[in-house]
Amino acid sequence: MESDPSSSSGSGPPDDDRGQLDRMGSLLEAGAIPAFRLETDGTICHLTDALLDLTGYDRDELLGSSFSSLAPDDGPAIESVAAERSSPSTVSCSMRTEAGSSIECDLHVERFERTHGESRLVGIVERRATASGSPDESDLTYGKTFRALADAVPDGIIVLDTDSNIQYANPAVERILGYTPGELVGSSKVRIIPQRLREAHLEALARYLETGERNLNWTYVELPGHHKSGYEVPLGVSLNDFVYDGSRYFVGLFRDITARKETEQALREKVAQLESIASLGRHALEAGTIDDILEQTAKLVDAALDIDRCAVLEYRSDREDRFDLRAAVTDTDGEDDTSAVDTLVAVAAGTVDAAGPIVVEDVLNDARIDDRSGSDDSVQSAAALPIGSPAEPWGILAIGRWETHRVADHDVDFLESVATILATGIERQRYERRLNETLDKYETSNEQLEQFAYAASHDLQEPLRMISSYLQLLERQYADELDEDAEEFIEYAVDGAERMKAMIDGLLEYSRIDTQGDPFEPVDLEAVVDDVLADLTVLIEQHDAEITTESLPTVRGDPRQLRQLFQNLFSNAIQYSGDDPPRIDVCASRANGMWEIAVRDDGIGIDAADPAAVFGMFERLHGHETHDGTGIGLALCRRIVDRHGGTITVDSDPGEGSVFRFTVPPDDVSAS
Repeated sequence: MESDPSSSSGSGPPDDDRGQLDRMGSLLEAGAIPAFRLETDGTICHLTDALLDLTGYDRDELLGSSFSSLAPDDGPAIESVAAERSSPSTVSCSMRTEAGSSIECDLHVERFERTHGESRLVGIVERRATASGSPDESDLTYGKTFRALADAVPDGIIVLDTDSNIQYANPAVERILGYTPGELVGSSKVRIIPQRLREAHLEALARYLETGERNLNWTYVELPGHHKSGYEVPLGVSLNDFVYDGSRYFVGLFRDITARKETEQALREKVAQLESIASLGRHALEAGTIDDILEQTAKLVDAALDIDRCAVLEYRSDREDRFDLRAAVTDTDGEDDTSAVDTLVAVAAGTVDAAGPIVVEDVLNDARIDDRSGSDDSVQSAAALPIGSPAEPWGILAIGRWETHRVADHDVDFLESVATILATGIERQRYERRLNETLDKYETSNEQLEQFAYAASHDLQEPLRMISSYLQLLERQYADELDEDAEEFIEYAVDGAERMKAMIDGLLEYSRIDTQGDPFEPVDLEAVVDDVLADLTVLIEQHDAEITTESLPTVRGDPRQLRQLFQNLFSNAIQYSGDDPPRIDVCASRANGMWEIAVRDDGIGIDAADPAAVFGMFERLHGHETHDGTGIGLALCRRIVDRHGGTITVDSDPGEGSVFRFTVPPDDVSAS
């Protein structure tokens, strides 16, 4: 029964020692076979009911006693016989009954080694023939019972001699391998071994008989068997050998494990499909183009399923020719497979018409396929699923095989998952393309706007300077001739020109935030604030302002722009302080990987339905009569913060002051 280990498809877990002995005991008990189990010192630890019936003893009389209480002293101790032999042993003895009579028996004994170094002796009692040479009635009953037991076992049982000739086969063998017991008994065991393994089996058997070397785990091994119809059957096999009447035999117990193997294979395929889905999901997020995603999808599906053709078709509802082949994998080795493509297109059309997946077992005879090629050389079975909404799909994912075949439900589930990822990836690519186009337009428009603002502001400065200069000259030259109204008019004109110049300067500064900013570098905000306070010394003293700062961090940014940011916020807080001296506090905290700077004042506050509106260009919340300003300062602040990758907000209530908060990156994070 030995075969080359390489022929094994794997080994299942062997039975545990106690479980093996218990199952053997149950089998012997069910077969009404006289049998016993001994400790290594010969103490009886188990007896079958059949042995008690044969000897007439009660179970309690024998359990725990020595086996010698059943056998006379004229023969060797059974435990010593089994200990001296590595293989099953047969011992002849006279067994004493409770009534005092003797029964001539052959004891078939085998030692079972346990994992922890312990062992048990298992023996079967077989009555020998009577003096007349024929078995008595109890012997005939025992033989019939054993055969009935073997015939009832659902697993296959065969017994071989040392020449690999089959001496016995039970009826279950026919159900498993197709051969009747009559066809097998007397023939060689190689008949039920696949051709590719027969030579290795005979070599392994010869080696075992010569050296005792086993190449397989006899407790349990998985081997293929040869079915009468010519195909291989996966078997789970247990092996053993025994000696009877001086001859050695091998017994094999085996069962068909096809269902388990199919389940294992389906599980492996499912795991592989899940890995493929995860791989495709990652690729869909990283792929540069839709074509990359489609090509990867076709390759992945072809590798995951047992198919001959995979195609990704784009659906064009606005054309008579409704499908474009976008990606495909085929096994035609470069040969023309136009017919296969045409067939898959026909199946795809059926999918669109059905507004959902379809599985076609026989393309030529499926009424759902209208434009099939009709060629026996084309795809004969297929499945197709919509990519995107079934009602309005982007396209179709289709697979095909050269022979008729029904796609398994779990494979359809896999294809649906792939189609979902594909649709998501395609939509993502579309969205990114639209986003990039919008950004390109925005950047172009923004650049043009900045160029216009810069040019317009620059060109406006000179005529504005001339207007202001001539007005001032007019005031000086004709001061004695101007009445009070004229002087007031000239004053208004000069003031307007100066405010216009301030707005132009602000607009120029705004347009330069992105185009003429300095490279980012580590910036100590405490040093920046100190510089700003020095620049605003006169303004601070005029308003008796008090500005306090907590510990401020080092950030990464444009030093000049950050200085302007603080200057604008401080100037605003002082300008809109109301009647009381302004009090301004600056603090910092970490938030979401950025530094958040808060500038708090106790001024007049902001009365606005939308506080974010204060950061708009030329946005003024107070008139010129009460507060000066161009409406550009806070817009500049937002532009500077935007360039640093942060945000700026304001919390304010009228009469309660304001808190401006902005975020900037820490000095260990680079910004562009």
